Formats: sequence, C-alpha cells, structure tokens
Amino acid sequence: MPELPEVEIAARNLRRWTHGRRIERIEPEPKARYVFRPATPASFARGLEGARFGDIRRIGKQLLVTLEKDGAPVGLLAHLGMTGKWLRRDGDGTATRFSRARFHLDDGAVLHFDDMRLFGRLRVVPGARFEKVPEIAELGPDPLERGIDLERLAHALGRSRLPVKVRILDQALLPGVGNILASESLFHAKIDPRRQARSLTRAEVRRLADGILATVKETIAREEGPEIAYVEEGAENPFLVYAREGERCPRCRRAEIVRIVQAQRSTYYCPRCQR
Repeated sequence: MPELPEVEIAARNLRRWTHGRRIERIEPEPKARYVFRPATPASFARGLEGARFGDIRRIGKQLLVTLEKDGAPVGLLAHLGMTGKWLRRDGDGTATRFSRARFHLDDGAVLHFDDMRLFGRLRVVPGARFEKVPEIAELGPDPLERGIDLERLAHALGRSRLPVKVRILDQALLPGVGNILASESLFHAKIDPRRQARSLTRAEVRRLADGILATVKETIAREEGPEIAYVEEGAENPFLVYAREGERCPRCRRAEIVRIVQAQRSTYYCPRCQR
C-alpha cells in the first residue's frame, strides 16, 4: 500500500518524466469512472489536455501537480489509494495491465495511472488552488518536507488515551504515516504499539520521531526506482516486521513477530523488543 515513501518516489519520478512536457491527449478508462470522481472521465480529460507540467509537490500521501493551460494554472490532485502507481512507457499504444488513464506527452512517452483495486483518485483542481481542497487543508506539516516538531508531537500524544499506533495514523498529526510505516517506526523505536500515547516519555517521543524519519528514508532508499511493486500485489516483502507474523524478530532473533488488530488494521511487533 503506498504511503509517504512510495508517494515520494512517485513524485520524484513524475518530476523527471514531465519536466517541460505538455499533455497532448488523455485516454481515461471509461469503466474506471470512480477514479475521476466527481468528474466524468471525459470531462477530466478535457480539463488537462494541452496543459504543460510545472511544479510537483507531495504532502502526506497526496500528489499536487501544477500545470499551465491557456496561460492559466490548473491543478491535478492524485491519490494512489491502495495499489495506484505512475508508470512511463514508450508511445507504442500498449497499456499497462491496470491502466486507468493514459497521458500522452509531446515527447512521445505515455504516462499511465495504473491502479489494480480502483481506490486511487485523479481530480482536476481549478486554478491549482490546492489549499481549498478539504483533504489537503486538513493535513498537518509533512514529516519529510518539514521535519517533525517534537513539541507538537509530544503535546498531541500527551493528550491522547489511544494506543500510540492508532494515534500516529492521524493525518492531521503525521501526514503520510500509514499502517506499514507506523508498525515499522514503532519497531525501530522499540515502543509497544499497544501503549497509551500519553504514557510515552519525552525520550520515547524523540525515539519515535527519529524512527519515523529513519524508516521513511530507509524505505525510499530501498524502493526508489521507476516502478514500485507492492506487497499486496505479491511482491517480495522488504519490511522488518510488517506482514511477518510468526517469523523470528530480525533484531533480537528470539521472539516471533506478533500480529494484532488495532482500529481494524493489522499491527505487527516484537513482544520482546517492544515491551
């Protein structure tokens, strides 16, 4: 599932693929109309055809693409959902297996928004006014772009009775931190995911912040490339504890990784390292 590291890789790839390029035409998949909500596939294509790519940002799990069309800015908001990804292919007309929209560029290349499970989203934002979009306005400071404010994090955790794993999934607190990143970061910080957030000491809050940033950077370094394969698609599992229930802990080598359910999501941890 794409979280902050995978979306950051997507942003870097798009910057490289689209620098100075213009969209000649877009082929949206008519059967994938849910991806283009609230627009229709046809109106989505009309809104961006002829536009030239400009700045590309990432906030949390959201991609904010600014383009210029007819002398005015227009935005593309892209969310990868559970299995979405951007792929580049030569312009031979061949679609990727789960291509939901094909962006034909003026250099002959084709960008595919590929999404097996159809939970991704592509949305035209008039005037590129991303700050007016509710799901952007509600996000907190991005951990990779802005760093993690220890005072802010400690204050938020200190007021919460929720398990720390559940609390750090709040996108208003730590945008981009999802289920995988939360489990990996808590393992990195040696913190039991079941503990109440308010029970963490200042030193543990610092370890958690360091663990989040370290996990993000390690994941980017490990996965960066033109195409990302997700564990949910059957790719090799690159993570230390996520989806490794019953395996030996990679740190202590004595306990087995345990899976529990928190807030209807799977959490993985080592009961010996994360007491």
